[in-house]
Amino acid sequence: MAHPPKLIQANIALFAGDYAETRRLLNDFRSGSGGITPEDVPLVLWLDAQTQDDAGERLRHLRSLLAQVPSENAYAVMARRVLADEDDHAERMRAARKTAIFPNLKLWQGVALAAAVLTVVLLLLLSGAPSTEPDARPTVTASAAVQPTVSLVDNSLPLDPAAHMGRYPHGILQLTRVENASLRVIDLQTAALISPVDGARFYALQVGFECRSGVCDQPPEAHLALQLDDGTQTSPRTDLTIAGAEVLTPVALGRTTRGWIVFEIPLISDAIALIISARDNQAFDPISIPLRG
Repeated sequence: MAHPPKLIQANIALFAGDYAETRRLLNDFRSGSGGITPEDVPLVLWLDAQTQDDAGERLRHLRSLLAQVPSENAYAVMARRVLADEDDHAERMRAARKTAIFPNLKLWQGVALAAAVLTVVLLLLLSGAPSTEPDARPTVTASAAVQPTVSLVDNSLPLDPAAHMGRYPHGILQLTRVENASLRVIDLQTAALISPVDGARFYALQVGFECRSGVCDQPPEAHLALQLDDGTQTSPRTDLTIAGAEVLTPVALGRTTRGWIVFEIPLISDAIALIISARDNQAFDPISIPLRG
């Protein structure tokens, strides 16, 4: 089923994390002359719920969605999952408060008490520490030692996310930029600038991942491989990233995270597709996202 262009644009804006733009496009769609068809109602209610600034309002809108949409609808299924996750989180918080040392303290009182205890501990440690002469030798910090000393040029090119997308049970992966022969690859742990091995180059893809199942603690929740023109596949370098760029972080259902995936490939090879395959106990056929054309 094809949704109207405004709704599709709003859904893309939501995926990109631009909630203000999502609300604007949703309002434009509602004010249009065509009206809302029964087929569009679930998506409209879902977008309306996801763009609420207040968490309580968001949950209320999700419950309203469940009251109006058939239970087997995909958006009703996602709404039930979100509400179940919220209930589970609330129950854990209640259990934590019951087992706390000072369960009746308000939040600000707890913070003040913790600060006071920390202050006392620091005073005791400082009073017992032996006095020493300051070391005249300068200290070289780790961050200063690993900062790149060359200008890092962004040579990446944009990709159309709608044309470079893969859907699978645990999420939706979209490719948004590509950088062939990147010169700004760094070590993820030390932030030191890294060069490829002799005869190779770095091929980097910026991706957006939307979680579609509970909590996605290891995005993109699937195996990725770069298909080369010689028929071989190569796995990403999980120890590398792009300097100054975002990294993929854990997110919950309906939320999006962005980051870069870096591959090291031969200079004589060309990347033709990104292959997404199942991980662990997942079950879905491999998905190929073309990178040519």
